Amino acid sequence: MQHWLDDDAALCSIEILSEAVERTCVPGILELRMLRNALREAVKSKTTEAVKTAFGMFARVDRDYRRRIAHEALTLAAQQKGRFAPRERVVRRTRMVV
Repeated sequence: MQHWLDDDAALCSIEILSEAVERTCVPGILELRMLRNALREAVKSKTTEAVKTAFGMFARVDRDYRRRIAHEALTLAAQQKGRFAPRERVVRRTRMVV
């Protein structure tokens, strides 16, 4: 049975992590390329299996690169703060003419 991610906050987190990997990616480092591809697939397919695969790739990346990626992701998340926060409803009032 396949489960789909439909939580906007979770999808946003994956997109932020994917962008962080893009920004810290170093040419020639296979693990970072594999992580980048796994995160792209997770964003595209939105399945829990793809997210698990991406998480497994992240665990294989060198600790220093994970630290860099995490720092970049936190910076990006701070910039996008409130992106999926509940929005206030705007209620328009109409006047009744008598």
